Amino acid sequence: MKNAMFDKEWFKLDNAAKIYPAARSSRWNAVFRMAVVMKEEVRPDILQQALDDVIDRFPTFRVTLKKGFFWYYFQFINEKPKIQEEKNYPCSMMPLSGRGYVFRVLYHSHRISVEVFHSITDGTGNITFLKTLVTRYCELCGAKIEDYGDILHFEDDPTPEEVEDSFARYMDKSKGTLPRAEAKAYQIKCQREKRGVLNVTQGSMPFEQLHKAAKSFGCTVNTYLSAVLAYAVLNRQLYEKRAKKRPVRIQVPINLRRIFPSVTLRNFAGYYNTTIQPVEQTFEEIVKELDTQLKEKITPEYCQKFINSNVSLEKNPIIRVAPRFLKTLFMNMSFYMVGENLMSCTFSNIGNVVTPKELYDYIDRFEFVIGPQKYMNHVMTCASYNGTSVVSFSRTAKDPILERDFFAVLEKHGIDVCVNSNRR
Repeated sequence: MKNAMFDKEWFKLDNAAKIYPAARSSRWNAVFRMAVVMKEEVRPDILQQALDDVIDRFPTFRVTLKKGFFWYYFQFINEKPKIQEEKNYPCSMMPLSGRGYVFRVLYHSHRISVEVFHSITDGTGNITFLKTLVTRYCELCGAKIEDYGDILHFEDDPTPEEVEDSFARYMDKSKGTLPRAEAKAYQIKCQREKRGVLNVTQGSMPFEQLHKAAKSFGCTVNTYLSAVLAYAVLNRQLYEKRAKKRPVRIQVPINLRRIFPSVTLRNFAGYYNTTIQPVEQTFEEIVKELDTQLKEKITPEYCQKFINSNVSLEKNPIIRVAPRFLKTLFMNMSFYMVGENLMSCTFSNIGNVVTPKELYDYIDRFEFVIGPQKYMNHVMTCASYNGTSVVSFSRTAKDPILERDFFAVLEKHGIDVCVNSNRR
């Protein structure tokens, strides 16, 4: 039955969601995953029951993507989703048939994964869904929870604020927009895998050691990991001895809910770009430069301009009246001109995942993996839980050059890293 939150069977995509169906391709499918590794093997029957119980709590997940004349839109699905045993590479292509769900719940051995097409939610929305799902799963396995904390309980009703388009709510065109022009960035030269192959390398490490290393350089964990990544990419470019050097640019998402009072479970994330010039630099110099750039950009003023820039493009009168196929052409051109070609790598940190303490006996760790990119060959993510941080590299490159260099720096800084890979 249709959730009472909707007075119609369909609703519009939020501002950030519109680029994904337009620009996706066989190389870039706009799929990402949040996963939890359990201490015992997953029981499929219980996982399916947990999904049945929680799906109505998340009406923005209970949809399929449809093609309209002007825009794509979401339509409600009556049938409940089915879990699937994982048999393919992570974040494989998700069919957009207009009939099936645009997210999936996968299981394999000890791992439960929620993979979503980016149009329905961002990292915050996905991890919120996963936490509710795994909490219900653990309850069905016997966990007795006294305090749910920030976990959304499956029996509660969704609120209007959880399903709002916060981009539209917080746009204020009087506050200005961001400049778009940036130089093309350096990207590691490599041989790419065939389409559909995604290599994932993960390094697990004690969060305490990671925090200690960051503190020794006078910065946050997020800045420290960004600096290690930029340092590894920069040294790779200098090693290649290219005649023309390009800047190293790391794209870092911003959870806009930390700036604006939003609890939406749809997309509400921005990003900032950190830039390192292609000259030989010490690690300490890179940390200092990135820390300065971060403090300049994670501000209400910057985030407001980011929202304004995104929404103003959507509100352009010419774009609004253009049919969907013309919007698709325009968005593809824009994605090429101001998208991945301007980045060396993306780094996204979901931060410390918090669950009720009763789940510590059931959960080993959380993981975060972003799917293949259109132009970039490498993406890095991080998720922490109960004292363990997991840094994940997903790559379409055959050779694990970047992650090898990255983890070598961490080990040099005294961090014990346990590395594993899905490479077949």
